[in-house]
Amino acid sequence: MTKATPPSTEPGPHDSSQSLSEWNEEMVQRYDIERYYERSHPLILWLEKRRLKAVLELADARNGERLLEVGCGAGHVLEQFPLTRRTGLDLSATMLSRTRRRLGTGIALVRALADQLPIRSGAFRVIICTEVLEHTPDPHKVLIELMRVAGPEGRVVVSIPREENIDRAKSLLRRVPLLRRSLATLADEGNEWHLHHMNLPMLRDMVRGVARIERIRKLPFPVLPVRYVALLRKLD
Repeated sequence: MTKATPPSTEPGPHDSSQSLSEWNEEMVQRYDIERYYERSHPLILWLEKRRLKAVLELADARNGERLLEVGCGAGHVLEQFPLTRRTGLDLSATMLSRTRRRLGTGIALVRALADQLPIRSGAFRVIICTEVLEHTPDPHKVLIELMRVAGPEGRVVVSIPREENIDRAKSLLRRVPLLRRSLATLADEGNEWHLHHMNLPMLRDMVRGVARIERIRKLPFPVLPVRYVALLRKLD
């Protein structure tokens, strides 16, 4: 399979965003997010349930609160917050149409870049950005925007993969024929959509001077995490 050309990082917002949009849309078509959430290997489905549970707990969204998901994909996370006033934002028109199909008309949808949110400052009480930062050219700028649109008591929940542990697991699966056959979907999962090799020190560095990390969940286990889910708060 031919690897997609990564997005341009040359100066000039129009050219860069256009290139990023086209590249992202190619990744959307290549990696079926609905298949991932609904028909992946049972181990992946188990892990994703753990991640969604952590997101729900840290977001602690109350009835009627305004909630924004940046990088909403096909709406699988937004679906977990039916009693909030939801807005989904994504760069992909395809993803937004899937969210509309999944969640209906009672939700606002916006097509935009994650680091250029067309939203007024302090507009949302809860903001979610899960498994998105690694796909963006400048995650630090995205975090600045997330914190900008959060209200004074806003809760911002982000999650990232721990790439080292994921890569180790894939390498092990590929070396053991029996495991490779039985867990093929795990071993073959690509990460060409990731522009950054994420880990916890990188997240801590990105939030420095932007937000404070109030809580972190290490999933599925603290000793061997492959996902981090963090609750961020505005700086005092």
